[in-house]
Amino acid sequence: MELIHSLSDAEASKRPPLDSAAGSFAEPSVKVLLKDVPAVFATAKCLDILEQFIAHPDLYSVAIVNDDRSPRGLIDRNSLIEAFIKPYTRDLYRKKTISLFMQADPVIVDIKTNIDDLARIMIDAGMRNMVNGFIITQNGLYVGMGTGHDLLDEITRRKQAHLYFLAHYDQLTRLPNRLLFGDRLDKACQNARRKGSKVALFFIDLDRFKFVNDALGHAVGDLLLKTVARELLACVRESDTVARLGGDEFTIILENIQQLSDVTVVAERIIGRLASPFSILDNALRVTASIGIALFPDHDSQAAGLIKKADMAMYQAKHGGRDGYQLYVETLGVTTSERLALEAGLQSALENGEFRLFYQPQIALATAEVIGVEALLRWRHPQRGLLLPARFIPIAEETGLIVQIGEWALREACRQHREWLASGLPPIRVAVNVSLVQLYHPGFVDLVRGVIGETGIDPACVELEMTESVIMSHAEATIRTLRELRNLGIQLAIDDFGTGYSSLSYLSQFPLTRLKIDQSFIRNIDTVPANMAIVNAIVMLGTTLGLEIIAEGVETVKELQMLKTSHCGEVQGYHFSRPVLAAEFEHWYKSHHGGEESRPAPA
Repeated sequence: MELIHSLSDAEASKRPPLDSAAGSFAEPSVKVLLKDVPAVFATAKCLDILEQFIAHPDLYSVAIVNDDRSPRGLIDRNSLIEAFIKPYTRDLYRKKTISLFMQADPVIVDIKTNIDDLARIMIDAGMRNMVNGFIITQNGLYVGMGTGHDLLDEITRRKQAHLYFLAHYDQLTRLPNRLLFGDRLDKACQNARRKGSKVALFFIDLDRFKFVNDALGHAVGDLLLKTVARELLACVRESDTVARLGGDEFTIILENIQQLSDVTVVAERIIGRLASPFSILDNALRVTASIGIALFPDHDSQAAGLIKKADMAMYQAKHGGRDGYQLYVETLGVTTSERLALEAGLQSALENGEFRLFYQPQIALATAEVIGVEALLRWRHPQRGLLLPARFIPIAEETGLIVQIGEWALREACRQHREWLASGLPPIRVAVNVSLVQLYHPGFVDLVRGVIGETGIDPACVELEMTESVIMSHAEATIRTLRELRNLGIQLAIDDFGTGYSSLSYLSQFPLTRLKIDQSFIRNIDTVPANMAIVNAIVMLGTTLGLEIIAEGVETVKELQMLKTSHCGEVQGYHFSRPVLAAEFEHWYKSHHGGEESRPAPA
């Protein structure tokens, strides 16, 4: 049998791999599918080709070529074997040429054809060609074969790689995003704990970046962010992680830190590299950065706490004049005197009735009905005005006062629910936040049971919200406590989902009812593909686990529309209403369900 070999083994092994650089998905050609399958001339005898198929069970088809190696047709094993199993066919066809059985209209593509074009060609050609494969040519001459199976494998592999990139990398800078950063920080801390080494976490915020966007436009701003990303990568080792969390916020994870000078030298290097002006679209721009640094395990033994403290240090660097770095110290966030004043004020705040609950409505996307509210705690300080939880909750947790404050908040939310029922509102859900200290305080389940009994609220209308870091702190103990709470008939939700480090094996064991997608993934969901991919993944995960999904921080019509396409069940955010006092919410609710167009309620 006359054979024509298309490529040598060495040549056939040269496959242009998918560009492994994060975010670079250059379309490969069919060359990646090329198999070195010997072709045959049209004068070859049928029996010779049959014996070839029998000898090589993995051979599905063979190309038939003219004397000049230009493709003429294709012969597949099934049609040939089926023809020869009939009586007397071996004697009848043994001297016949293979052209008698060949497929005269096979799919023939040039070696430079890209994969997407090939996929469309094969779909149009029909299933028979997917099974038989296709002929690959170069300059019109046969060089090899490709199979439909390999084509499907390649498409699947590329799609999986692309989806992984969308979920784990920032689309603009190609750096790891918040999700991948969290995973790497968690692993870095685990490795450091095992080795007895240290990890340094940098929180980097560009100074006055908003001015660049406002004055010169987002095109310049985006190029500046990409330039800064390259500069940051140049300041660290290949083993370190540089990530972009969003906006102008970057982080760096330095592993195997032996001494403080290893950290400060990197911080000074970053400040130095950013000192020189960058030329961006004919604009000479100088950018400075405020850097906060926290060390594991010196400043915190948990990844979530490390993030918080590096962030606090960054804000201290910004308040200290910008263009510099600040190592975390215990006194950051508030001064000692201010902290003592707030701590003393907390002691009397409950007695003086200074706490307030604000309520933000939660909307069912399918019906636009209000199905719940989140109760948000505020402190009406007599001298400092209205304080948000971030200002006083950490102090309340450290002093243990959070237990009493949390009890007040739960009881007040349930009491208010009863008042709303009396005024004609339906029995909507009311969600109350629970801290780590509360959850693990002895008698917390009994407290919840007692409040439900005292206020007479339907337990199904009560929802307790906890962050991922709270429920994962002591997962086994958390499961027991949450099961006891669920046995009371109340609902349980994970707040800020997607920003923590939940183990999926544990997540499936928690008796949860709802996941709340963190607002950082909702912001710019219409312009940041990664955010949409993450939202879709969370919705799919929730659906698989039988959980309801609610997205928080919805502010625009576009964000709302994108969430509808993702089949997210519920939403809350400023697009509907800011958090408001109980009386204002009641008025807003009646307006919302009275046919009027809902508008953001006043703060």
